Amino acid sequence: MQNYSLITSLVTGFGLALPFGYLAERFLKSPALVGYIVAGLAVSILPGLPPVNGEMLEQLAEIGVMLLMFGVGLHFSVRDLVHVKGIAIPGATGQMVVAAALGACVAIGFWHWDIGAAVLFGFSISCASTVVVTKALEIRHLTSEMNGQVAIGWLVMEDLFSVVLLVCLPPFAAVVHGSHDVSAMSVALEVAKTLAWAAVFVALMLVAGRKVLPWVLREVALTGSRELFTLTVLGCAIVIAYGAGAIFDVSFALGAFFAGMVMQESRYAHRAAQDSLPLQDAFSVLFFVSVGMMLDGHIFLERPWEIFLVVLIIIVGKMSISFGIVIALRWPLETALTVGACLGQIGEFSYILAGQGIALKLVDQTMMSVIVAASIITIAVNPILFWLEPHLTKLLVHRFAWAKRAAMRQPPYSQLPAGTPRELLDGQVVVIGWSDTGEELIKTLLESARRTIVVAKPSDPIDDLRARGCGVIVGDPTDPMVLVQAHLMSAGVLVIPSTPPVAAKQIYDTARQLNKTLPIVVLVKSLDAAGLFNASDKNLSILCEPLMTSITLAAVTVEELVKHEEDEDNQVERMKTVREQLDAEYRRSVNAVRGGEAAAATDQKAGELQAAAAKVAGEAMETVRRNTTEHLSPRESAVRFGRRLAGWLRGRPEKNDKQGGAAERTPGEETARSLAENLDPDAERPKN
Repeated sequence: MQNYSLITSLVTGFGLALPFGYLAERFLKSPALVGYIVAGLAVSILPGLPPVNGEMLEQLAEIGVMLLMFGVGLHFSVRDLVHVKGIAIPGATGQMVVAAALGACVAIGFWHWDIGAAVLFGFSISCASTVVVTKALEIRHLTSEMNGQVAIGWLVMEDLFSVVLLVCLPPFAAVVHGSHDVSAMSVALEVAKTLAWAAVFVALMLVAGRKVLPWVLREVALTGSRELFTLTVLGCAIVIAYGAGAIFDVSFALGAFFAGMVMQESRYAHRAAQDSLPLQDAFSVLFFVSVGMMLDGHIFLERPWEIFLVVLIIIVGKMSISFGIVIALRWPLETALTVGACLGQIGEFSYILAGQGIALKLVDQTMMSVIVAASIITIAVNPILFWLEPHLTKLLVHRFAWAKRAAMRQPPYSQLPAGTPRELLDGQVVVIGWSDTGEELIKTLLESARRTIVVAKPSDPIDDLRARGCGVIVGDPTDPMVLVQAHLMSAGVLVIPSTPPVAAKQIYDTARQLNKTLPIVVLVKSLDAAGLFNASDKNLSILCEPLMTSITLAAVTVEELVKHEEDEDNQVERMKTVREQLDAEYRRSVNAVRGGEAAAATDQKAGELQAAAAKVAGEAMETVRRNTTEHLSPRESAVRFGRRLAGWLRGRPEKNDKQGGAAERTPGEETARSLAENLDPDAERPKN
């Protein structure tokens, strides 16, 4: 099996990760990644396992880091980094320097290490794991919130700082070993060269990449090949990450992050994220398994107090340092605790720095084992830190006045500017989120001089929206305080245009708690989603995207068939009637789903109406195709379509209608009859 070391490594890695990850999630109530790390530790303990090639598994794990950071970049735009630069740049730099000094002092004072090993140890424990932080934020749905954006921006700056440290290590090792060929000027030139190459790479990605990568995605997407599109996404992520390291001396992880961040500008970014997600998850599992394999289990018995002290520095020391910096920069208490919880662990760059130190003979393998052991413990404890966050908030607010003041602070863009005109806060339209649908809505509202407030995410074009005259608030719309900031109590209407059904329902419930009579408009992706909302709410309007599309298709088709009528006055009048009748049918369909008569069988009724709407559109297109073949006149085509539509909606053959039965007609039947009569005013009117 030596020739199949890749296969046996994958079999062992995935085979152990699955049960250990399940046990961690199911019984320990901790993230599955803790189980993955334990699976890596079990590789060297459990007998009879297929052989594992450690070096090959590390390379596969590196691919996992690339894909994970690529995914982070797809959800992190340049605007996000600009919005948090005031806290991410000074915060990350200050936290790493203070944490490194604390670690070095402990290494010299308690363990009597030399200055080279102590400094390397300090910086190794000063940088947190981007992979762990990203996973933690995704689990808690914080990646699109301002606190999550601050944490990600902080980690990006730590990664950049760690790249500079890797450049400085060789000359630093030469100085420690007593070499006289190293000068401060040579070190400064080397650092300046690295920063210059990194700046060139970033500029190249932001300028050329923002034009090239979206264009490449668009051209490949137009081929219609799903496999080719997925290959393009993965190829861009890995090739750019490799090029960043090989050409510009930037880490693979950072290169992949910027590739994703640039590709985020493309309209196909969401599809790219979905296509890369399965491989991203699979390879990130291998990363955590490889972390567990780096650990020598005997270290817990040989150096327990050293490991305990390192864990204490990472959790208590780093959390306290980052917490103090965020509070000193006058950010909210919640942001400080979130950043502190994110930084209370160490990860991949710690291993890289320690490995480089071993290669340069600054430290021995013992430090690597201590760092890996502390890393596993802190990663396992990290979910507890997030769980403690609300409890710490309550404790600090009750005990300390400064904490109460910090808790009352608002992050940037979380409220309207102080000079907001008073008329914007009365009768305004509140729009939840920004998207292609929301963009057209906002454009229409602004063109018609309607007062508009947008509840946005940090990644939305906040400055552009404000420059166009919108009020913008960044926050979670399910939080009552965010809607209070939007002055929902005095709003004219609330619009929820592009939100998942469950989240839209939460926003609706929150809005109803604040304003019982506010008109609310919700756009849903399927009819069954309408069943989530209160059927008796007369101030709620629900629009179903597929049903609207189907009926619009039918209406436009009918209009095309009658637009060449000789009598232009009658033509306009008939088109208007067609629109009115189809609009009435649409509203009746949605109301039937929301109404009490369909409440017991919402799913079934929704499916029937969905199929009905699709059939309307299908009948329209079939009529166009058939009548084109038969060379019928537009008038004859319109009349025939109207009659067929009327017969279908009645649910019986057309000839039965001519018999003049006295059976009671349904609303859909009346709509169809009226539609047919308006299309053919000379047709025989059946008598009731």
